[in-house]
Amino acid sequence: MSIEQDPPLPEPDRVSKAMLWEFVKLADYRVPSPAGASAALEKWTSLRQLFRRDEQNQQDEQAPVKSEDELRHLSQSRLHRLARPIDWRGAAAALDAALADWLQASNPATAVRFVIGQPHCGHPEILAHWATRHDAIRIEAPSSEQILGDDSAWLEAWPAIDRLWVLANLEHCYLRHANGLGLVRRLLEQAASGALGRGVIACDSWAWEYLQEVWPLPQPGALTLQAFDGQRLSHFLAELMPCPVRDRLRFCNARTGNEVHLELGENNAAVSPEINQLAIYSRGNIGCAWNSWRASLRATPDQGEDGTEQAGETQAGADWGAETVWVSAVRQEPVLPAEKGEGLVFILHALLLHNGLPATLLPELLPQPGHRIASSVLQLQTQGVIALANGRWQISASAYAVVREFLRRRGFLRDNF
Repeated sequence: MSIEQDPPLPEPDRVSKAMLWEFVKLADYRVPSPAGASAALEKWTSLRQLFRRDEQNQQDEQAPVKSEDELRHLSQSRLHRLARPIDWRGAAAALDAALADWLQASNPATAVRFVIGQPHCGHPEILAHWATRHDAIRIEAPSSEQILGDDSAWLEAWPAIDRLWVLANLEHCYLRHANGLGLVRRLLEQAASGALGRGVIACDSWAWEYLQEVWPLPQPGALTLQAFDGQRLSHFLAELMPCPVRDRLRFCNARTGNEVHLELGENNAAVSPEINQLAIYSRGNIGCAWNSWRASLRATPDQGEDGTEQAGETQAGADWGAETVWVSAVRQEPVLPAEKGEGLVFILHALLLHNGLPATLLPELLPQPGHRIASSVLQLQTQGVIALANGRWQISASAYAVVREFLRRRGFLRDNF
């Protein structure tokens, strides 16, 4: 077992509102739904479901304010200004608040607390920041060789039980293989008994659901990051921009021309339908919502890198000098390759159950020849369905909603989010 510690990180420049990031028990997680959205969004959803064909005809007759052909994608530098990467330190502070009583208790009811995170919701990063706050020992997951070899040395090398520890990737401590479950079973047994001392274990939501089938572990106190509904998401997206940038921005729906408002603070202003729709589409998953928002932002060809109009034209009624950012009405979703049989499905499911896998392990876990797996992986990468991150193939944030629904329709085991 290797033990990793990072030097302290500086505190964030700005502290998020207390309720922007919130950790709750699993049973209290609430997926955003049309019932909680604005009346305009509810009407839009109903009409789309009942009159999809009529709606398409109407859209064909009424030209959008800005068509996709008139717009261009933003550069990475400009995207960084408008929607910078998520700073998970605010979430770590919220986790700290949720675990405060447990940390302060001299003899807690349970020695180990579990934190369950959805794909792309940053649970490894959150736990890394939390560990730094408390000078906790960060424990790396065992190697695939240790897992398949049921190597007890990994557990035997656990640090002294008088030190607080963090294991941020329980999903990397097992493999769905006949020889890949012994080590994680012993880990969970010893953690539940208190033999490992006090610590926090984070686990991907898909792996958590699978492990409940393999080694049921009642954990009513397990925590998860609360879903981002429309109001919370609107606040979050506004906070991604520094004040000088935010004060001169106007986001506009490219199809309707209506302004998309991003609100800071707790107020009674109605959330824009586009933001409510994004919250519902992402099921409150902040990582996927952030990715979709960035992918939807556009500019006109006559806008410079700073977003200002180069040819002297502005939208009718717009303030001179204001930067107009167009929000595409076309959702960018990867298309799953068409393939007969279940080979592709098994690959997608395996990647989700382990929160990503190295390519070398796929033939060990799947009932397919290596060349077929390699071909499918290449197809999925080309279509943008999977991406390589830290040496592991993972379902991309842009494809996660599509893949999750695809597996749901086929009756595969999935997470409860």
